[in-house]
Amino acid sequence: MRVRDAVRVEAATMAEVLVRAFDSDPVMQWMFGDAEQRRRVYPRMMAALIKLSYLHRGGCQVAGADGVTMGVALWVPPGREKVALWRQLIAGAAMLASAGPRQFFQISRRGAQLEATTKAAHPREPHWYLAVLGTDPRAQGTGVGGALLRSRLAECERDGAPAYLECLESNVQYYERFGFEVISDIPLPDGGPTLHGMWRP
Repeated sequence: MRVRDAVRVEAATMAEVLVRAFDSDPVMQWMFGDAEQRRRVYPRMMAALIKLSYLHRGGCQVAGADGVTMGVALWVPPGREKVALWRQLIAGAAMLASAGPRQFFQISRRGAQLEATTKAAHPREPHWYLAVLGTDPRAQGTGVGGALLRSRLAECERDGAPAYLECLESNVQYYERFGFEVISDIPLPDGGPTLHGMWRP
């Protein structure tokens, strides 16, 4: 198993891994509502977000073996939270092209709700933010996610930097094994699931 920094040309591959990893995720179901719509729109949308929003800020990593990407971690380094407006517009255009106007506005509305709700709960202290961690279903349970976490958390420990993430109740115990503690409950609006903010000093 090898963990390394991700590069721009891998955006589509990373998106494919995350699409498979989150196919039955309650947050994705809440955002998209329809499985067919999600499977059509999410790959292109995720690839655009990875390329235009995450990779340019640094901190993204992939894990794999024999040239096959099996896991993706989208981290945002301390002080790199903001994304240039032009990058947001291009990502939005990619989503519009793949979803169509009606679904675009529905997804955009839910995306804005998700961002506003989670952002309000973010700690103010500078930290590494784990926005997304996903493992290809074919490799789940083989230590891919743990390898990705240990790689970045080793850097956090070296630099004395805290880390933060949000997760569902079903994943709380997993992250507790890596030193994270629940510091907030974050219910999503319109009947969405409740997330838990977790902090690692």
